[in-house]
Amino acid sequence: MKEEDYLIRPNFEETPSSIICDILSRLPTKSCLNCKLVCKEWYKIITSSEFADLHSSSCPYFTILLYGKFNNGKKNFLLLDLDKSSNVDEMGNLDLGCDAMIRFKSKFNYPHHKLYVINECNGVICLKSWEQWSPYIMCNLLTGEQVIVDQLYKPSCSVEIYGLGQCPISNRFKVLRILNTNGSHKYLAEIQTLGTNEWRTVGDSPQFQLRRSGAFLDGSLHRYSYRDNCIWAFHFGKEKFYVVVVPDGTKRGLYTEVSVFDSQLCFSSISENCRQCEVWVMKKYAVNDSWMKLFVFQVESFAHRMPLVKMGNKEVLVSYNNCVHLGVCDTESGRCKRVRVPGISSYKVITCNPRFSKL
Repeated sequence: MKEEDYLIRPNFEETPSSIICDILSRLPTKSCLNCKLVCKEWYKIITSSEFADLHSSSCPYFTILLYGKFNNGKKNFLLLDLDKSSNVDEMGNLDLGCDAMIRFKSKFNYPHHKLYVINECNGVICLKSWEQWSPYIMCNLLTGEQVIVDQLYKPSCSVEIYGLGQCPISNRFKVLRILNTNGSHKYLAEIQTLGTNEWRTVGDSPQFQLRRSGAFLDGSLHRYSYRDNCIWAFHFGKEKFYVVVVPDGTKRGLYTEVSVFDSQLCFSSISENCRQCEVWVMKKYAVNDSWMKLFVFQVESFAHRMPLVKMGNKEVLVSYNNCVHLGVCDTESGRCKRVRVPGISSYKVITCNPRFSKL
């Protein structure tokens, strides 16, 4: 190599860490996992808590997890990185490259077929078996970490609602559970910070009838209450409940879901004639009059349409039937066709914010 070539050749080691971090934050999940192995500096960058936030805001990909049965009959997780170039063919098959898919072989104390996903929070999955007093399993699939939170059996109580959240101040993960004291019909909220092995009472809980699905946003876990026709939220920093109103004119309905779409609180509800699903987003969080109707989709059999990611100019990838199917909807006609993922037969759809740092 000539001397002048050395003069013009950039020295990558002298590139500022901030620039490297910005470049890495724009890569898909599998590429980030590979880049962790390049050198100690890149590993330190990718596994930092700051990188998770930057990757979430900078990366052009939208990540979903499918928890279901593969062709081998075994249940596990499949991660998909999607963007506007992701294609659904005429037969409804999702066409993805190998770099857009990550298969996991996670192992838990309970067999996979006995576990279900409670919710996801900033890359951490909360699972539980159907046994009421079974422990909660917190898992970061990308790091392979697991944290078990045991429950202390209380004979006079039943566990009604639970969920995982993260304190926006300390960044520590917490598990919330709501107990129904069978004798007095009083609801009690308890919380445990991961790593403390101690349940703390955080006061009385409102007596609501909640949907099991929930959405974590702005430090709070949100669930729709059919009884009150509102969204109840619990803030994991303040450790308090509060109400988020639903869009004006929205009727009380059992077929209603809360999610997050495009970093905004999203509310989907079946119309009175059960033929349409209206999708709203809260443009400015906690501002009641900022609800805006975004889509109106045609439905069959009370099937919700929960939007996940925009694909092209007029198509949106959605989950429906309690998040056990994927579909692609035309935003102009409102029509939807089912999407098939090669290699997986039945599954639960979970939106995910990849996190490469430890719990």
